[in-house]
Amino acid sequence: MLTSSLSEEAFFGRQDELSSLYKRALRAEQGASRSVVLAGPRGIGKTEILRHLFGRLFWTQERVFPFLFTFNPALLSVAAFSKAYLSAFLCQRLAFEKREQALLYRDGISIDALSGLIEEREVAWAREILFQFLQCSRDPVEALRIALAAPHRSMLSTKIPVAVLIDDFHLVGRLHMDGVPDHRLSHLFEEPLGHGKTPHMITGNMAELQEMLVTSGLERFPVRPLGLEGTSSLAQYVMKRCETEGNVPPLLLRRLDGNPFYLERVLARAGEKNHPVEQDFWNAYLREITDGALSLYWKKVFKSFFPDLGLRRVALETIHKINHASEDLPVQRIVKSFARSDSQAQDIVHNLYLAGFINGEFGAFRKVEDAVLRDLIDCLYQREILEKAAREVERDILESIIARREQAVRFELVLPMAREAELVAAQSLEQIGKNLNLSQETVGQMQIAVIEACINALEHSGGMGDQVYVSIAVDEDQLEVSVESAGREFIMQETGEPFRDQEAVKASGRGWGIKLIKRFVDQVTFEKTARGTKIVLIKKLERPAGIQKEDIVNRE
Repeated sequence: MLTSSLSEEAFFGRQDELSSLYKRALRAEQGASRSVVLAGPRGIGKTEILRHLFGRLFWTQERVFPFLFTFNPALLSVAAFSKAYLSAFLCQRLAFEKREQALLYRDGISIDALSGLIEEREVAWAREILFQFLQCSRDPVEALRIALAAPHRSMLSTKIPVAVLIDDFHLVGRLHMDGVPDHRLSHLFEEPLGHGKTPHMITGNMAELQEMLVTSGLERFPVRPLGLEGTSSLAQYVMKRCETEGNVPPLLLRRLDGNPFYLERVLARAGEKNHPVEQDFWNAYLREITDGALSLYWKKVFKSFFPDLGLRRVALETIHKINHASEDLPVQRIVKSFARSDSQAQDIVHNLYLAGFINGEFGAFRKVEDAVLRDLIDCLYQREILEKAAREVERDILESIIARREQAVRFELVLPMAREAELVAAQSLEQIGKNLNLSQETVGQMQIAVIEACINALEHSGGMGDQVYVSIAVDEDQLEVSVESAGREFIMQETGEPFRDQEAVKASGRGWGIKLIKRFVDQVTFEKTARGTKIVLIKKLERPAGIQKEDIVNRE
């Protein structure tokens, strides 16, 4: 939707990315802006960033014209796509002249209506482009070339650069003539993507984009999960919109992993209850991954890559096997497991990779890091392959999640109010890291943060307690340390951080502790407890050596 009313109220944790892309678009004036691909998993919010970027560029400045286009799966014939692309560009370009919002909604405008609009406005360059496009109506490839070149030609005529924003760009690989997809058509984008004054910012299915030669040279712009602050803000917004309130279980928040799509769906369903409690949130999660919007979304993706029911069953068995394997599985082992031919097994695994259900490289495949997707696959497998009842499936999934949490390695320390007591916690952390084969860099960074947190607790206890309580927990994907003491500081509701006497902070020469801690850990939270104040530090654990994440577009 192209509109001036995209709500900033519901847009959390993305201001840095939005500002960075905005500045990148403005650099097109100097011809110094490279085309980029917004890289991130499904549901992470790439489309929303693109829409908000369009809104900011369209309504707040006059130096660069933004053009936003979303691929329509129903319009992938070369003729239909070319017309839709050129019409959208010309309408938006004319709307930009006087900020006419009505023109942004002219999807599906006829060529005659578009021609009349151009004549009415007396826009010579647009008239020439449209005339040449109509002249090539019998040559769909040449018509496509003219449509794709329209942003650059308008820039040459008007001297106003164009930021081309394209959503679902991976569908360019499905453009076809006479119903037969022709991957060569995507190469017509190579020249437009290379112009410094018409930089393209594209989104799409990362695995498919990675395999497209036309995107191989693009710079990657990572879109990561929402951080703690963005997640918290979005959760509060959703609950407020539902006119209720409730404390989301920390374990569930971790499972949703800062994915805005997941957060929105699960919390909205939980918000259907008045003042939901912990079990209500988990019930909402189970409903979503069994028959809710999340389930429907991933089933649709699954069916689009495996329209044949028989192949879907084999594909589902393959995902389940990979998800529960203790190591990467080569294609050869998958072939043996399912008694399939090499070519069929490779096609199945390749499509699973393209769809985003598995990760892999160099012929070996492994489970995705998306815990929600893994749970959803387990549900689907138990329902369709094992034919279990819905309630039994939900019980098994929830028990599995809780069991993994309970299997976490935990240690408790009680530090005295003694000089250098914080070093005891640091040394304990080091030994735990060695025993569990954790990354030395990860442990070292956490040690710095823990030392600072302990010093803070020791200094600010104010004589109200003679002990500091340290808890260390390690599970499959994170290291968590909490430091609790009987300090006089209290939690400010607005920031979630402890409030202290600022004059005392200045006099002591300290006060940099929180900034230092945030530098070395992934998440920091503060809680008011019966004992006083607790700071919780979370560091995500690295993957085992030898297993690297895919580089989505560029292999760096």
